Amino acid sequence: MSRFLRSAALAALTVAAAGAFATAASAQSYNRLVVFGDSLSDNGNLYAVSGQPTSPPYFNGRFSNGPVFTELLGFNAGRYTAGAPVTGSVNYAFGGARTDSSLNPPGMRNQLLAYTGAGGTFGANDLVSILGGANNIFQAVPAAAGSANPTGAIQPVALAAAADINFIVNSVAGAGAGTILVSNLPNLALTPQFNQGAFAAAAPLADYAGTQFNGALLAGLMTTAAARPGSNIILMDLYKIGPALVANAGAFGLTNVRDTCFNGVTVCATPDTYLYWDSVHPTAAGHRLLAALADDYLYYGDIGAQSTVQAETGFRQREDLLDLASEGLSGRADWQAGTHLTFGAIADSVETDARGTVAAAESTGWGGRLGLDHVMSSGARFGFAGTFRTAEVDAGAMAFDVETYAFDVYGGWRSGGSFVNATVGGSIDHYDDITRVTSLAPIIHTGETDGGSVGARLQGGVWFDMGGIGLSPRVAVNYVSTEVNGYVEQGPAAQYAYQDRTVQAASGEISLRAEGGGEQLSFFVEGGYRDTFSDSSDAVRTGITANPAQILARDIEDPFGGSLIASAGVDADLGPVKMTIGYRGRFGDAADSHVGAITFRLPLQ
Repeated sequence: MSRFLRSAALAALTVAAAGAFATAASAQSYNRLVVFGDSLSDNGNLYAVSGQPTSPPYFNGRFSNGPVFTELLGFNAGRYTAGAPVTGSVNYAFGGARTDSSLNPPGMRNQLLAYTGAGGTFGANDLVSILGGANNIFQAVPAAAGSANPTGAIQPVALAAAADINFIVNSVAGAGAGTILVSNLPNLALTPQFNQGAFAAAAPLADYAGTQFNGALLAGLMTTAAARPGSNIILMDLYKIGPALVANAGAFGLTNVRDTCFNGVTVCATPDTYLYWDSVHPTAAGHRLLAALADDYLYYGDIGAQSTVQAETGFRQREDLLDLASEGLSGRADWQAGTHLTFGAIADSVETDARGTVAAAESTGWGGRLGLDHVMSSGARFGFAGTFRTAEVDAGAMAFDVETYAFDVYGGWRSGGSFVNATVGGSIDHYDDITRVTSLAPIIHTGETDGGSVGARLQGGVWFDMGGIGLSPRVAVNYVSTEVNGYVEQGPAAQYAYQDRTVQAASGEISLRAEGGGEQLSFFVEGGYRDTFSDSSDAVRTGITANPAQILARDIEDPFGGSLIASAGVDADLGPVKMTIGYRGRFGDAADSHVGAITFRLPLQ
């Protein structure tokens, strides 16, 4: 329930920020936008030459009651018909356009020719939007439906339209476009054109045509993507998102996802609660949803970088357990011969600051620890411990739980005032209940994965008696490697495919510890500094499943760099049982962590 409530809250925040997100993210990633398409992308080109659609009630020549989705991606694209220069953001889409070389309105092949003929080129930082194919199908459905073989008649039309789009994509990619957003067709049978009225009987045929188009489009895009590695070709899946919008209309503020708001004569009283403006076109609210979906696809590399927090959580927990094992070997008190049962509890919290595309994160957790400790002599000691830990992590739009099963082996040596100890251990990490609030909030994607961590710590120091207070300067080196297995999100928006990742680093620390008190009750305090001297962590790599989109890598700023170390605690002699209560904190520029532990030692012989 707590996970659900956190996800719901994140969804609400994302809804509130959706409009601002598009502009900010676009400004960071793409220099300009070039648009080829039909009425779903037309920002007034057809209206400029024909006066259609009638405005009002249509909005300033758009086939909707507001801006279309390409106008909501953070760019001010000029109209081709207004003479917009080809060196800036520009829109060549025409309402009613087919995908071919039709002249009036200009088909999408001719739109591309008009752009290049005017001197238009494509660059590595350009974003190109390509969406079309529905008009080819709409125009062919009546004749196909009346033929002896409707599917046989409509299939060539759908395949030819897909071939046109693939030709355009290949041409644009070959000309050097950095990113190409290609949209497939939604389920046409869900539109008012086919879900009611005279064409309702043709709904299955319209759906069939759309799925034929989508299948051929995807196959062609995969081929083009393999041949044109210089362009990132991203398929925005409108077909997959449709059922989610219909099934959860209320969550998006919609009350009607079946009927038209404008019936050709009158306009409904609440357009923002309708998905469809007319028989085939979305309302302004619908276009806002399309733009949010586009964000989820366009910025998957940056958004997916948030998953770095998963490996970082496993890494930090492994460091904590190495520190805890070492803690028990570095005190001043004499070691008691024999074998002891050790058991206790751990609680921790971590706050990590925002780092570029990675949002701030918070983690809280607890755990239990059980082990055996054996002192062979006054100078030799070894033991092992098993630990279970669980934590809940909230990290921007991502949240998850992690359960860790760890095992550590340690040993120590001391002579006079000198000591050395070493710990090695490993963990199995399960990342469950992973949620990501998509850009199309409140849609939340889910996932789960696992991984593991290994690490080692070597510490040495000396003790000096300063008139009843013991002082110990000490040094330590640590090495931790954490692996998180790749996984694929589940959900109807851009379905991110996170790749395997390893976070590994070595660090060194210096500290000074002081101890005082008597035999029954003593205390300790310690301060120091830890910093990473070797980091060979992988970048976060994110793709989109079943999509030609490339796997994008994002290097993450090191959250485990220099940090101050502070610890304190008390040791109490409770008869046969020895109790230690301790705290250890790390305070860095990018992250703060706090770990508290209570440990009991009970002699077994």
